Amino acid sequence: MKTFKTVFFLFLFSAVLVSCSKDDDSSDSAAAGSGGGESFSAKIDGAEFAASTDPATLIGATLSTNNGITVLTGQGSTNSGDFINFTIMNYDGTGTYTSGDNLSNPNIIQYGELNGTTANVWASNLATAAVGGLQAGEIRITSQDDDGAEGTFSFEGYNAADMSTKMITEGQFVITFDN
Repeated sequence: MKTFKTVFFLFLFSAVLVSCSKDDDSSDSAAAGSGGGESFSAKIDGAEFAASTDPATLIGATLSTNNGITVLTGQGSTNSGDFINFTIMNYDGTGTYTSGDNLSNPNIIQYGELNGTTANVWASNLATAAVGGLQAGEIRITSQDDDGAEGTFSFEGYNAADMSTKMITEGQFVITFDN
């Protein structure tokens, strides 16, 4: 039951980010890449992953501060429901952030595949740090302004349900903050 609750929470979190996304490819954000719009892509064990931009853009992001803690979240999803999302706690602008490197690091990045009503999720977070031997995740924010951010990411995701791993490489994103 605990696994179902975790998967359900992750799916719900993903759905909230997607439902809040703008469908606006004409962003005037400098971070959104001179009119190129939002994008979210990677390779999953060598296979291409690209967030949908048709019929709607399934890319979402938030930048918020609460009780002095700034949090950056970003997500891209496919039309079939597969997703990659990340959360950076104590976000402090451009730079490199890690996940899955130690038990006290609250940052998370994960890849999920929707299969009917359930999701298989491969994560890099504080819990996967305890597994040992996994490549830590890296999220590099290369530019950020008031409207959005862009950067790169990579990680080795771990699925606790079946103890499998997936390598997520060549990740790139251009996100616009939902207001």
